Amino acid sequence: MLNKNNNLKETNLAYGGQAIIEGVLMRGKKGYAFTVKQPDDNFYKEKVDYITLGKRIKFFGYPLIRGIIGLFESLIIGIKVLNKSAVIAFPEEEKKDKNNTVSNLTIILMLIVSFLIAFLIFGGIPYFLTSLFTLSHNENPILYNFTAGIIRMIFFFIYLILISFLKDTKRLFGYHGAEHKTINTYEANKDLTVDNVKKNTRFHPRCGTSFIFIVFIITLIVFPFINLFFNTQIWYQAIEKLPFGLIIQRLIHIFSHLLIGMPIVAAISYELLKLSQKFEKNFIIKILISPGLFFQLFTTREPDDTMIKSAIYSLKMLLGEEEQATTRKIND
Repeated sequence: MLNKNNNLKETNLAYGGQAIIEGVLMRGKKGYAFTVKQPDDNFYKEKVDYITLGKRIKFFGYPLIRGIIGLFESLIIGIKVLNKSAVIAFPEEEKKDKNNTVSNLTIILMLIVSFLIAFLIFGGIPYFLTSLFTLSHNENPILYNFTAGIIRMIFFFIYLILISFLKDTKRLFGYHGAEHKTINTYEANKDLTVDNVKKNTRFHPRCGTSFIFIVFIITLIVFPFINLFFNTQIWYQAIEKLPFGLIIQRLIHIFSHLLIGMPIVAAISYELLKLSQKFEKNFIIKILISPGLFFQLFTTREPDDTMIKSAIYSLKMLLGEEEQATTRKIND
């Protein structure tokens, strides 16, 4: 049986997850677990003990600091499990590539290139497009960043729509829906069965999609202050007189937003997300989180039974209700 009401609030704050290739990853206070559907219709299950840096080192657990550290930890664990799930779900593809092994350095370089491309699309281009509205990053930093932020959100929205049509992405979004529905069932204090999970919504207020939307909003507040800071610096003002001075100034803004602004934005957004879960029944909070839920229309899909089972097994392993060694088939 599940933990009952006297312990529900604490566990609500501890569990979350992520869709992976043909499976679901769940994270808890003391580790993470994931379940992947194998080609032979068996489930691969694995549980890993892991204590976050915020729990091991006091400094990393302080408000604002914990958001940045937690984001990097989630990213590292997520990529690691995602890569492993691909090998488990598609072993034949792995065998084909065995003679063409990709080194860790190559993977890191690919991630860096992917990040730079994403930054160019969602970071660089929106700033330069503001020139179409004859807005100055020096004279109108608030309106300049607001316009760039709106363009960034439009790009992100178009991106979600486009990838939602891809076959592989549809399955990934189905597992994402299974993760949400399973967490919602657990937080409603219901038994983790396929039938119970099916009845729940695939939308969850603490989803990473909602986090991204909060990030978008906070950038509209934080980034103008960074611009205003540079505008007061004599050396920065002198750059405007150089050849291509305005372009150089914009590049300074863009990279300062990335290197200085984004850690601040991530930290604030994390704290707001944690705050929202404490008051998620409040009418005002519901309004504030509704855009994030809207985005989940595109990042989640209704899951099939196999997807739901993978999410249930993953969560049950964290709860101590499912043994890693227990063999499970998709038709069980």
